[in-house]
Amino acid sequence: MLHADGRVFDCDAILLDKDGTLLDFKVMWLEWSRYIIDEIMAALKWEAVSRKTLEDAMGVDLAGWHVDPEGPLAGGTMTGLRDALVHVLEQAGMSGKAAHGLVTDVARRSETAMDWGFLTRPVPGLEEQLANLRRGKFKLAVVTADVTERSRLSLASLQLIDYFDAVIGADLVKETKPAPDMALLACSRLGVKPERAVVVGDTPRDVFMAKSVGSGSIGVLSGVCTREQLSVADAVVQSVSELRV
Repeated sequence: MLHADGRVFDCDAILLDKDGTLLDFKVMWLEWSRYIIDEIMAALKWEAVSRKTLEDAMGVDLAGWHVDPEGPLAGGTMTGLRDALVHVLEQAGMSGKAAHGLVTDVARRSETAMDWGFLTRPVPGLEEQLANLRRGKFKLAVVTADVTERSRLSLASLQLIDYFDAVIGADLVKETKPAPDMALLACSRLGVKPERAVVVGDTPRDVFMAKSVGSGSIGVLSGVCTREQLSVADAVVQSVSELRV
């Protein structure tokens, strides 16, 4: 039994979002966004695109240290995020080929330019909670809009990878959240029925994915959304540390 927000979930598996749920979303991805925008602006020889336009396209406000929970960065895929930036550059007059080439090159360089280890920070009490959940005999999986390999490396850098039975990134499925694909693949690899799983995440996309397959849903406030925005979940807690076995 998993307890959260006065609710009791009879389940065998817990499917956890990564950024905003297990790891500090803003430290990693706002710094990454800053790098992407800095590099794009440095490459442009004209001023038809402003920093604010690029921030809006990504769904971020760097000065306010804010992430739009409905924006591409918070809930989309890397492909969708790149497409949003390409669209902005095309609207400003750059050819589609040039815009795609610039965004692709900057994104590629970011993979090695960013200090991912330094930016990978667990939410408070994470390791203790993961150990607690494993003692409770729950199967654990990560379901994330990030790519699988980077997700595994991030968790390995914190020595947390062994707590998980599966890591499912957006590159392993046809459709990412809120589509059911990630949850179905995770449950298949864990050997559990979707209705015996609970999804824990920091955005409505996580919740809607859970509902689409008949899983329970728990929203966490450690990411980018408010309690009101997560009201569609079966339960809402401050962070994964509040889950009780």
